[in-house]
Amino acid sequence: MTTPTYSRARSAEQKEERRRHLLDTAKSLLREIPDVHDLGINELARCAQMTKSNVYRYFESSEAVLLTVLVEEFMIWRTELRAALSRDARRRGTIEHIARAFSATVVARPLLCRLTSVFPSILEHNVSAERMVGFKHGLLSVRKETALDFHSCMPSISASVFEKFIHQALPLLIGLWPLSNPAKVAAEVIARPDLAALRYDFHHDLEEGLLILLRGRLSE
Repeated sequence: MTTPTYSRARSAEQKEERRRHLLDTAKSLLREIPDVHDLGINELARCAQMTKSNVYRYFESSEAVLLTVLVEEFMIWRTELRAALSRDARRRGTIEHIARAFSATVVARPLLCRLTSVFPSILEHNVSAERMVGFKHGLLSVRKETALDFHSCMPSISASVFEKFIHQALPLLIGLWPLSNPAKVAAEVIARPDLAALRYDFHHDLEEGLLILLRGRLSE
C-alpha cells in the first residue's frame, strides 16, 4: 500500500496528522540506518512523500526531528520503567531493584540509547531556542516524574535525591553506549585477548554504574 503524497495541511487536525506522520517515518528510518547522522530532511521528505518545504513547516532541521523523537522515546521508556518497578515484589524497595529495572528498560530501547548518546554533541545543534526550550522542558518533566516513581518504590529516599541520581545517570548512559558499541576497527582490536580490559558491556556496566551512584547518594 502506497502512502499518499501530502499537500499543505489547513486544519489543526491535519497539521498534527502531518507532524505525526513525519515522526513515525523518522522512527522507521532510524531502525534501518546505522547512523543517526544519516537522517536528513531530504531523505525524510522523500520517504514521507512530502515536499522538503512542507517538512520545514513542522521541523526546522533534522536535529529538531531527532530531539522530538528522543523526548517521545523517554516518555515511552518511563511507562515501561514504571511497569518494571511494579514487578518482583520481593525485591521492591531496594536500590538493586531500581538499578536493575532502570538498566533493563533502557537496554530494551536501543533507539533511546542511540539518540541519548549524541544529543549533547549533535542533536542540540542547528535548532531554534524555542525548540530547545521545549526539549529541555520535556527532559525535565520525565526526570521529575521518574524520580517520583523511584520514590514511590523506595519511600526512604526522597524524590529530590532521586532527581540528583537521574541527573548523574544521564552522562553515564551517554558515555557507555558508544563505548559499548565501538566502530568496526575498534571492535576488532579490543576483541584481542590482551585488550579485553578495554571492553564495555552496556547492560552490565550501566546497572553496576547506577548502583554505585545510588550507594553514593545513600551515604551522603
